[in-house]
Order: sequence, then structure tokens, then C-alpha cells
Amino acid sequence: MRAFVSHNHKDKPAVRSFATKLRLGGMDIWLDEWELSPGDSIPGKVGVALDTVDTVLVCWSEHASTSEWVKSELETAIIRRLEDGLRIIPVCLDDTPLPALLRPLYWVSVTEDDDQTAVNKILGVDTTGFLQGVQRLLDEATIEAVSFHGAGVYVICPNCGAPPAKLEQWGATDYDRGDHYAGVRCTECRWEEGGEV
Repeated sequence: MRAFVSHNHKDKPAVRSFATKLRLGGMDIWLDEWELSPGDSIPGKVGVALDTVDTVLVCWSEHASTSEWVKSELETAIIRRLEDGLRIIPVCLDDTPLPALLRPLYWVSVTEDDDQTAVNKILGVDTTGFLQGVQRLLDEATIEAVSFHGAGVYVICPNCGAPPAKLEQWGATDYDRGDHYAGVRCTECRWEEGGEV
């Protein structure tokens, strides 16, 4: 997926952080400061980008709502959506109401405290849904999972295959150094795992 990030320059810090996380997540991002070089035609480069991307992220805010650049980019994106199904994702940066043409679209919210949730949604990473699926699988398969402090979650002994009932928590303290250790051990084969906590 190649995505163009439409935004107002006054929102650049929030947009840069958000776009960087998307790029680190594997998305090919077109952000003006990453793509433009001194002497480039800004309208020319933006036009080419809007013609070649398959997604436009419209970062909407009070600043964007009064920006002629954002308005022009949005108009171009809407025309492409009608012509060839371009994907448009509204990204709300504040509580400024979305324009009428964007309201029917599923949008994400980026706040000062959390942009990772929006990144996960755009990239299709649904950690809650995934974990709910794992829990359902464990329940349906009647697989018992046990969590051990300092070692994690186990459904069997990874060494001998003993069930969780044969696994036990262990803990120790090095009083000279003030370090605490914890983990899990198997009562069948004596395998153990853990470390400093």
C-alpha cells in the first residue's frame, strides 16, 4: 500500500510521528518533507503522488479545515475515488467535524496520547481481536494455559510435553545483590525457565 499524507503544515509534528510509525509498520508513505527536494515543483510532485498512490490519509484538524492545499488534495482524492476506487482514510487530529464527503467513511483518531491505535487499525493489526481469537481457541480446545511470573504463559512443558498441572512457579532472592528471580519448572523432567524480575 502506498499512501499520500494530506495535512496542514501546522499539524506537522503529530503527522510526522504518525507517518513514521506507519512507515516502520511497512507502509509506503508519501509525506512532503520526505519526498520533496529543494527546487522541486510542489504542485507537480503532489499531483504525481496523488495520481499514483492507492490510499490518501486525510489528516483532519482545525488547521486542515481552513487549508486550501488540503482542500485541493481532498478534491483530487475524491475524484480518484469515484474514477478508480482510491481508498481515502480520514485521520482526525482534533474534534473538528469532518466535511460532509468524508463523514460516511470509517475514520481513525490520532491524539497526543495515542497514535498507535490508529496505526494498528490502518495496518490491519488488531491485537484485541487476535487475542480474543486465541482465547476462544484455547476455550474451545479445552487447552489450559497458566501464567508464570518471570517466565510467561505455558500450555505444556516445552521440554517433555507435561501438562500445566506439572509446572510450578519458582522464585529466589540474591540477598547480597538485592536481585529477585522467578520462573517456571517442570516437576516431571526438571526443565526450568526464568530470570531476574
